[in-house]
Amino acid sequence: MAKKDSIEKYKHLYKQSFWWNFFGLYVKTLHTLFYKNIVVEGKENIPKDCPLIFAPNHQNALMDPLAILFTFNRQIVFLARADIFKNKIFAKALYFLKILPVFRIRDGKENLANNDLTFDIAVKVLESKQYIGIFPEARHNNKRQLLNFKKGIPRLAFMAEEKNNFNLNLKIIPVGIYYSQYNRMRSIIHIRYGKPISVSDFKDEYFDNQQKAMLSLRDKMQEATSNLTIDIQNLELYDTYESIRTLYVKNLIRKFQLGKLTQINKFKADKITINALNTFECDYPEKMLEIKSQVEHYESLKKKYKLSDQSIEKPFLSIFRLIINTLIIILCLPIYIYGLLNNALVYFSPKLIVLKIKDKQFHSSIKFVWAVFLAPIIYLIQIVIFSLVIPNIYLIIAYAISLPLTGLLAQLIFEWIIILVEDWRLLKLRYFNKSEYKKLKQTHKNLILELDSIINHWNKKVRAS
Repeated sequence: MAKKDSIEKYKHLYKQSFWWNFFGLYVKTLHTLFYKNIVVEGKENIPKDCPLIFAPNHQNALMDPLAILFTFNRQIVFLARADIFKNKIFAKALYFLKILPVFRIRDGKENLANNDLTFDIAVKVLESKQYIGIFPEARHNNKRQLLNFKKGIPRLAFMAEEKNNFNLNLKIIPVGIYYSQYNRMRSIIHIRYGKPISVSDFKDEYFDNQQKAMLSLRDKMQEATSNLTIDIQNLELYDTYESIRTLYVKNLIRKFQLGKLTQINKFKADKITINALNTFECDYPEKMLEIKSQVEHYESLKKKYKLSDQSIEKPFLSIFRLIINTLIIILCLPIYIYGLLNNALVYFSPKLIVLKIKDKQFHSSIKFVWAVFLAPIIYLIQIVIFSLVIPNIYLIIAYAISLPLTGLLAQLIFEWIIILVEDWRLLKLRYFNKSEYKKLKQTHKNLILELDSIINHWNKKVRAS
């Protein structure tokens, strides 16, 4: 009876919450503005009218569950590490947000028994045909690499199905989450929902050998998620792979005629590139070390002259175009300065806070939480001060609207300025240091040729197999 009462205490977790939806609409709006582009694939793979466990890779703390919540658009109960529940007030907020604690050995052996209640609640959520989210890696990772999956999801999945005589029709949805830059605002986020894995498919194996069934389900989940992510397992060559992936993406899209330069096609190109590099490294490890050396040399030149691939790979820089763009930027400077000054506290305060936090996986989360809770308060204070100085209702309304709008415009102008400055740097190098300019362009060209041969080698092997 006590156990039933404990579960009933958390009944809001397995029922639809009006206040969750109300608050979620506000947070979703800010989440949409936080990113430059949100790309979603595979939503057609998500079945309806059955309980689901979402199993995404974990790179970006709070932003990962939000990515699923606001693209699937359903209330999902997420399981998270228990240490973030230590503060009682914060814990209440987490429970309101439908987040349950999972205790690990590092949280103390005496606390591991508390997981029984968490799993009982999670089972009740699934029995109510609701949704659970668990990160199968059990911790986040700062690389585009899947860590080994734990057995948490298989344990919960089989517990729920066994309790319901394997009639629950429980599905696991593997999810791949990609960030162009996970620790920054205005980056690109790409969510890929994979095909559902039916837990009942492992029923016979489970009754024959429970541990073996859990490992089989775990391995199938890991394989499915790896296909949905950029999964670079070679840590010795990780930086090389990352540099090549961004350097070569446009060339590969053209080479394989994938279409326009969209995020979806970039992902397809990246997967091909990583597979090709793995094959080449396996067949020619010594040559791969030479490629690594070339990439490091190229990256050192980029860093020396403060340039990006985007500028270097431009076949021709028009002085006329640069002058026109510069004039446009100059005309936009009043908007930029206005937006910068009026959003200084909102934009720069969280940046100062994250400088003290070494784990970059929390940077975006802190900035986003700041935007959700503290930015409106700062805006409100500014509006009140403005109204005291200029007590005109129309000007006050105009000022209030201008704050977030010009803040976003200032960010867009700043991104444009960065690209323009890089182009001017490259033009300066071209006219005032021709030998270094030729060296840079030749290094880039040689790398592209090397990568062409690597892709051709992989393509031949694929066709032959």
